[in-house]
Amino acid sequence: MQALELKIHPPIVLLFCLGLTYGLSHYLPLLALPLILSDLYWYIAAMGVLVALAGIWEFRKAKTTINPTKPEKSSYLVSGGIYRVTRNPMYLGMQLIIIAAIFKFGSYYGFIALAFFILYITQFQIKPEERIIERIFGDEYLHYKKKVRRWL
Repeated sequence: MQALELKIHPPIVLLFCLGLTYGLSHYLPLLALPLILSDLYWYIAAMGVLVALAGIWEFRKAKTTINPTKPEKSSYLVSGGIYRVTRNPMYLGMQLIIIAAIFKFGSYYGFIALAFFILYITQFQIKPEERIIERIFGDEYLHYKKKVRRWL
């Protein structure tokens, strides 16, 4: 399965999962979430966007690559700002956006899309990124990895 590693840009995976969330809730309307949750989706979506943008901001500030398919071009190990809380704020933000969509569309089936996103991004994006970043930054990255969780 290495053929999928670092190949599909995470925003495309996000869009696929959002479409899957909509499709599952629209075509399988069983297992509806409580309506009260649908009112929360804007807050969760906004939080997701802010978390992802905070990650992008730190990369821009450090003047290092943000391209998720080219981690070997990393010139600086970003560990400040939001990266003190999570090693993957951009992907965490995307997860929150999917959760917001689940609440908006109101179906438990949307959690299938969320699980797919987490598994896919972890296996084919994060783990390959971590291998490359460890090779580039060595002990500095290993120390950071011990201090900060992958997600939260």
